[in-house]
Amino acid sequence: MIGATQIFSVQFRSRLQTGIKRRLQRGIEAISDILNPDRPPSHLRNWISPLWFDFEETGRDQLEFFVELAGLKPSDHFLDIACGIGRIAIQLSRFLNSEGRYEGFDIAVAAEHIKWCQNHISSKNPNFSFRVCDVKTSWTPESRYPVDEYVFPYEESSFEFIYAGSIFTHMDTLGSQNYLKQVARVMKTNGRFVATWLLYNKDSAQLTLGGGDAARYWKYDHGDYRTKTEQFPESSVAVEYSRVRQLYSEAGLTIIDPIRTDASYCSARIPSNREQGMHLYYCCSIIAVLNTSFKEV
Repeated sequence: MIGATQIFSVQFRSRLQTGIKRRLQRGIEAISDILNPDRPPSHLRNWISPLWFDFEETGRDQLEFFVELAGLKPSDHFLDIACGIGRIAIQLSRFLNSEGRYEGFDIAVAAEHIKWCQNHISSKNPNFSFRVCDVKTSWTPESRYPVDEYVFPYEESSFEFIYAGSIFTHMDTLGSQNYLKQVARVMKTNGRFVATWLLYNKDSAQLTLGGGDAARYWKYDHGDYRTKTEQFPESSVAVEYSRVRQLYSEAGLTIIDPIRTDASYCSARIPSNREQGMHLYYCCSIIAVLNTSFKEV
């Protein structure tokens, strides 16, 4: 039998190796930050998404998606909802021309990220603007407006292209309903809207003998959406597929089929520790346009 001393020795070596790896990784990240001054530092990028989620590569792929599948033009006026640390803005700064315009906003907890974008992107590109929005969430309980009441700070019909990357994945359906209506309000009649969602079909597990069972990752059932935790539901939200279609229709938005695998948040990004990213199999990208015949009652 293995003695207590041997068990302790194995555990100690394992923890020591883990500690060394972490320090080594932090050192590599610090050197990388110095060598890439135009890229946000690792501590800011890591707040938005894990560092295994490649910042440059995913931004590049997302821009290609916009151009190839949603018809983004260099002269478009672009709205980036929950713009984070400028992953998309940096790519767009190399794509949009002088006629194009970029607006990005995010919640108060991302104020440091917004400041970085203002100092490093807007300072070189006067047609790029970033702002903090006063939206109350679990991250920003002191802010003023609930998600389901917030009005985007832009005039009607302001943008040809709107992107919402990984924002509906952190909202209940009431918040999503409001944001979709806001999108329809500020989008031009010829506009395109791209958004990422975590989607599931409530009948999938039964029809596929256990496949696509969202309850494995989002245990808590709220009817038309599921969450990973009860205490912090906004940490990750998956929405039932038919409900998403209904929300778009109610907002006066027409989904352009097919619904596609997302360019950024997809299974190809899952790291070697597979369990960290298996939920990305449920992440989809929806392209939509205005239903010009829609009239809100």
